[in-house]
Amino acid sequence: MSEGADPEPDPSPVRRALDLFVFAPVGVALTVAEDLPALIVKGRRRFENDVRNARLVGKFVVTHGQRDVVGRVSRLLYGDAPAATPEPAAPTPTAPTPAVPVSGSAKPTADPADAVTVDAALAGYDTLSASQVVRRLESLGHDELRAVCRHEASHRNRRTILNRAQQLLEGAEPDRPVG
Repeated sequence: MSEGADPEPDPSPVRRALDLFVFAPVGVALTVAEDLPALIVKGRRRFENDVRNARLVGKFVVTHGQRDVVGRVSRLLYGDAPAATPEPAAPTPTAPTPAVPVSGSAKPTADPADAVTVDAALAGYDTLSASQVVRRLESLGHDELRAVCRHEASHRNRRTILNRAQQLLEGAEPDRPVG
């Protein structure tokens, strides 16, 4: 019988046993050996994609939770009213407190809560250039802008950032994004 020819119409029981117990396992082993590298690549890609997606979702959840915690801690530490509390009908006029220190030589004491608030609002803040920070200031709320001012004044004291944040604070409504 030549290769590729039709099998016998009624194979003998011995022939069926050989097919089932010898040739089928050999065929499976050869197929797996030939396809194994492609299966490994496919499995690795799927696993890495799933891990990448899980990291992305985890990072989002952590960032969102961190902002929530920072906001709550900020309200507790600085006595800011929660967003749900209505504002008084007639607020008393007060002079704005300068966010930029008046004296150029004295740096205010650094507050770790400000660093957390600033890094939650602008990830990697301490690695950003002044122009990068200034472009992002308009997306921040009143509390975050004040934290940026305090943090910047106690660390690098970059005038470009301090001046723009002060301008935005003077024209901003509390608890709302500036831009």
